[in-house]
Amino acid sequence: MLRALQENAQGGLTVTDLARRTGLQRPTIYRLLAALQDGGFVRTAGNTKRFIASQASVAPSAPQDPRIELAFPVMRKLAEVTGDAVFLVVREGAESVSLWREIGPYPVQILATFAGKRQPLGVGSGGMALLAKLDDATIESIIAHNSDQLEQYGGMTTRELRQLVANTRTRGYSVVGNYAVRGALGVGCALCDAKGAPYLAISVTAITERMPATRQREIAGLIQDGLRSIADKV
Repeated sequence: MLRALQENAQGGLTVTDLARRTGLQRPTIYRLLAALQDGGFVRTAGNTKRFIASQASVAPSAPQDPRIELAFPVMRKLAEVTGDAVFLVVREGAESVSLWREIGPYPVQILATFAGKRQPLGVGSGGMALLAKLDDATIESIIAHNSDQLEQYGGMTTRELRQLVANTRTRGYSVVGNYAVRGALGVGCALCDAKGAPYLAISVTAITERMPATRQREIAGLIQDGLRSIADKV
């Protein structure tokens, strides 16, 4: 939460802003704000309901992955348009790593993952979009490597994972539901670099009831439009 305030040091953030950016509930935010104010890390902006990080709390930030800066405008727009949670996912070996998430205004959010979370490549919609872009031999190697972990993700099997890869390649986007998070369904698309290697994926996740097939296609189109807008920067 402090990082969110530091990143918006000029205008500050309201409690509603903080809830959307962090996924925390309002009682938790109020509790943390009180502690941060007591410690001198946060103060209110004049007589407004906005909070800003005090100058003393603003330390040089760690180097940020350039893919976050590249994808952030696309993610912010997707969150606003769809109302749902948007995730930035990259591949590291046989795993997917979440780098960033943006939370939309719809009152029920599926916060399937968070920055820094790792999981077997393919069990989420972003990771599946990345996995499907790899060659068959690499895919088989990754599935074999992760086979003993898949059961933890809603009872997923290697057969189901291979079928999801085939479905993703046929559609041009991934649709993964009820594996990593029950009652959730995500749609993901991947962007490749000049050499054809998957560089990043963006996914949108919502409760299953908000994701009929027509909306899946619509969201996939929005993600693909966003990825095309940044493709020349990869």
